[in-house]
Amino acid sequence: MITVGIIGFGSFGRFLAEKLSSHAKVLVYSKGAKQNTWSATLQQVAQCNYVVLAVPLQSYPVVIEQLKKVIAPNTVIVDICSVKQKPIALLQKAFTNQPLVATHPMFGPESAAADMRGHTLVMCPEVSAPSAYKKVVLFAHMLGLRVIELTCEQHDKDIAVVQGLTFFVAQALVNMGVHDQILHTATFQRLLNLADIERHHSKELFATIQLGNDHTARVRGEFLKAAIAINDDLRKQKE
Repeated sequence: MITVGIIGFGSFGRFLAEKLSSHAKVLVYSKGAKQNTWSATLQQVAQCNYVVLAVPLQSYPVVIEQLKKVIAPNTVIVDICSVKQKPIALLQKAFTNQPLVATHPMFGPESAAADMRGHTLVMCPEVSAPSAYKKVVLFAHMLGLRVIELTCEQHDKDIAVVQGLTFFVAQALVNMGVHDQILHTATFQRLLNLADIERHHSKELFATIQLGNDHTARVRGEFLKAAIAINDDLRKQKE
């Protein structure tokens, strides 16, 4: 039976363990998590056929150093980070001969709790080991996922807008307290739905998207510049 080790047991790590358990033997290592159905040592996880890093980008340096000491030669490292260029650079530097598959699941416990079918999995063939990559693609299709292939740079440029901008605006709405309004309209509800996105995300994910992607700061700057321009135009009209 295929074995899958997961490092990290946050909301996404638990989600993966639950979804993959019917397809493989799953082992989970997480320093801070309580004992669970899949609990194992790092050494046991590192001997699995696949090791999935379900930790924030900020934790990569520490996890990589620990994993380097115990990982089996043929174990495939599966990166699922929400940004691609920085984590892949860290992994390639640390694991020069280790098979690697770079992915980004564009879904999570909230959106795919009932079924993963139809959701998108971004995969980066340019930095992935060909044989392991093909197997992961076949497994993804078997799960009903829609696979989109991008380079790491293309991914990060797109995700800076798709998630970086979205999460930034959502966090601003939360900080403004938009949920405190008495009156509601259908259009305003859409704004509330956007704000609710950030209520389901961890601070670590927000930091990864905003600080771990070199393209996100530019997108935030473009948004702020556009907002300021609109505000300045309104001020001129009032004058």
